[in-house]
Amino acid sequence: MSNLVRLVYNSLPNSLKAVVRYVWSRLPWRYQAKQRSWVTCTYAVFGRQERQRIFLSIARFMHINRPITGYYLEFGCNEANTIRMAWDAFHHLFDFTYVGFDSFEGLPEISKIDEQAIWKKGKLAFAQQKFIDTATAHGIPKTKLLTVRGFYNQSLTASLAQQLLPKKAAVIYVDCDLYASTVSVLKWIPDFLQIGTVIVFDDWNCFCADPDRGERRAWREFLEQNPNLNFEAFVSTGEAQAFIFVGYKNDGASDYSRIDH
Repeated sequence: MSNLVRLVYNSLPNSLKAVVRYVWSRLPWRYQAKQRSWVTCTYAVFGRQERQRIFLSIARFMHINRPITGYYLEFGCNEANTIRMAWDAFHHLFDFTYVGFDSFEGLPEISKIDEQAIWKKGKLAFAQQKFIDTATAHGIPKTKLLTVRGFYNQSLTASLAQQLLPKKAAVIYVDCDLYASTVSVLKWIPDFLQIGTVIVFDDWNCFCADPDRGERRAWREFLEQNPNLNFEAFVSTGEAQAFIFVGYKNDGASDYSRIDH
């Protein structure tokens, strides 16, 4: 049939061929196929490359400033995509322990400040065991992988911190989406900071980059509540923003005291 169509097409005058090509290119199924191909081969690839740039930039920074050792702490695990990227970027150079924090039940009840059409309770759910299986199948050793289950306002306790300390965090990856969740994370992490700790906000430009919502607001409030902590802006993408912890400020002065690794 395709040969017959081709013969008929070739027999047409050039003016009619142009019309046929125009109509053919705009058939719904043709457009949908092109759209799927673009999403898979261009758009999704770009998103992965942007995240990989974040992780490789961190790896480069830490290799230049070694030794920076400790945990890779990830808040918001979903399908283990990010933790696998982290492993790929870090494990050749650093001996981190990878800790995934997640409810494994999806998003919590959405509070008013976090209301947005794309968010609803239970979205982004991914079973804990499936996360573990996916991560270990990728090559992360079971001895280097920990998971902490629960919503952050309940799971991030002082006793959990004591179990994980005194080891500090090398990287803290905050993929919480929501302001309320990010507040709980930031309240919990100060004891894990060391010189060179990199904190990444994956959803920095969520809520149309509104400084009074999402991770941006939680971060601003955290800095206001902890004026002794000194951070420098690091690598960023259209989605994410990273910061480096550089020490404790001295009574609001411009200089700061460094702490041991």
